Amino acid sequence: MAENKKRDLSLDIAKGICIILMVVGHAGCPEWINKFMGLIRMPCFFFISGILLSDRYLDDVKSGVRKKLKGYYRPFVKWSLIFLLLHNVFAYLHIYEKTYTLQEIGIKIIRIFTMTGGEQLLGGYWFLISLTWASIGTILILSFLKRRNKLTNIYIMGGGNATPCNCFNPVQVAN
Repeated sequence: MAENKKRDLSLDIAKGICIILMVVGHAGCPEWINKFMGLIRMPCFFFISGILLSDRYLDDVKSGVRKKLKGYYRPFVKWSLIFLLLHNVFAYLHIYEKTYTLQEIGIKIIRIFTMTGGEQLLGGYWFLISLTWASIGTILILSFLKRRNKLTNIYIMGGGNATPCNCFNPVQVAN
């Protein structure tokens, strides 16, 4: 029977605050404020993503990598290709300055599939590229350390109570 996990609303609130900071930063606030908020918002998003990483992916790496690729890679590729195919239409509408040649489109397609570049109007998708590789890298590194009994108990503080993350328990790892 599946365990009923209660959603941690504090993480939703933290993500909401980061989103507000991002909107304020991109809405024309003074540059020094935007730079300061940039020091907080993106690391916070990555930190929250790490907290929400399921422990089961340390034992089932293939499933974890597949889930991250499905959740981050597929939307990135899908929307980047759609916007790439519309690029010359956008140029005709004077949204972009220049059109792409077939050769440039081919290069862009390769860069999209390898997550080494994207389309102009999707500039914020850099986050998906970074989060994809950070998530997959974290799964691989933590799984590797767990298999070699190099992880120790990690306690996450929340609401005044320390609760152990059982997947990192060396006693359980050895079993």
